[in-house]
Amino acid sequence: MIYIFSEHITPRLIYVLDFCFTEKGQTYQLISTKEEWNKLSVKSLNYSSQEIESLFQIKPQGILFESEIYQSKSIALNDGDIEIDGVNDGLGFMFYMLSRYKSYFSQNLDSHGRLNAEQNTLVQLGLNKVAVLDRLVKTLWEKLNLDYTKVQEGFKFIPTFDIDIAWAYKNRKFMRSVGAIFKGKKPIERLKVFAGMAKDPYDTYAEIRDIASKTEHIICFTLLGDWGKYDKNIHWENYSYGSLIRGLNLEGGLGIHPSYASYLNADKVALEIKRLEKITGHEIHKSRQHFLRLKIPESYDTLLSSGIKSDYTMGFADDFGFRAGTSFPFHYFDLIQNKSTELMIHPFAYMDSAMKDYLHLNPEQAKAVIDELISEVKAVGGQFITIWHNSSIHDSGEWKGWKTVLDFTVQKGLEKE
Repeated sequence: MIYIFSEHITPRLIYVLDFCFTEKGQTYQLISTKEEWNKLSVKSLNYSSQEIESLFQIKPQGILFESEIYQSKSIALNDGDIEIDGVNDGLGFMFYMLSRYKSYFSQNLDSHGRLNAEQNTLVQLGLNKVAVLDRLVKTLWEKLNLDYTKVQEGFKFIPTFDIDIAWAYKNRKFMRSVGAIFKGKKPIERLKVFAGMAKDPYDTYAEIRDIASKTEHIICFTLLGDWGKYDKNIHWENYSYGSLIRGLNLEGGLGIHPSYASYLNADKVALEIKRLEKITGHEIHKSRQHFLRLKIPESYDTLLSSGIKSDYTMGFADDFGFRAGTSFPFHYFDLIQNKSTELMIHPFAYMDSAMKDYLHLNPEQAKAVIDELISEVKAVGGQFITIWHNSSIHDSGEWKGWKTVLDFTVQKGLEKE
């Protein structure tokens, strides 16, 4: 048990302390009066401006004692310390990042309604490759003479796969296939697949199952929306697609991939979840937004209302690193209601298409980045979550050479320090 002094005990303070301690196996108790504090034999953390006995003191900026949100908050790097409104308040900065405070005010969205990486606070500070919050927590534990070893040993590697398009050519409606051939969309390759002379390039499930056999965790997110410009998967009632989904479900985990068209539409999200539940025969509690379309707080509120308990969308569509500054899962804190919720956010470290299509890295450059990211997560004991697609690991065409990047990721993720 550690003891923490604060004159004010608020939902925001408890939320951050739970992230720092409770969720990492360390109990704590808040003390709000000097009389109680003075009775203690061990005085751990003083989170106040009062000069009282403690192992370590953090002077509050004030964000954890507020109940409203203010657009004027500023984050800056000063002589190696990250300050919020000019104050070196590590707990306040953690809340700012975990609550996605800035996202409530951001307006400059891309064509898919997403915030670009360049608008992210840590990208602007040049710190997106560092698990900043996890480093702060680790330092805090050390200041309080706590043993961080067990937390660091809890590192997990979790490869995830988005099944946006289950097959490039197989199991599609006849007229769509014929139309594609006449439009000149790789007619020879299509005909070879139809004739059984070639493997469908998106049929990489043997490779995915092989990875599942080597790791403790694997999650596939399946798209079950209606056909549209950005939703081109096989129809959800297709027998072969259903069989594939049930097979992937047995490999360790399955989640819904809410369609592009379901963005901010609670009814459509609920319908797609029901489709997946009908196929699998059990409730679905995991989710990741298609195209990583995420608007806070609306997207999270929609997922909560649909029974989702874990979301895996937190990360960059056009960069790599730690969007929220952490590699650990954390609860969605609703700033409008000023309370923590049951929805757990699982941040990912990189996505295949961000490396290739947005950053224009080659496979060897991508491996160097991944090596750095994995080392960072192992140093703090977090979760190293990656996003690949079944359509990106066939090692041909534009993705030639990229299967080696996935293989490298698996190798490094499973490697013991």
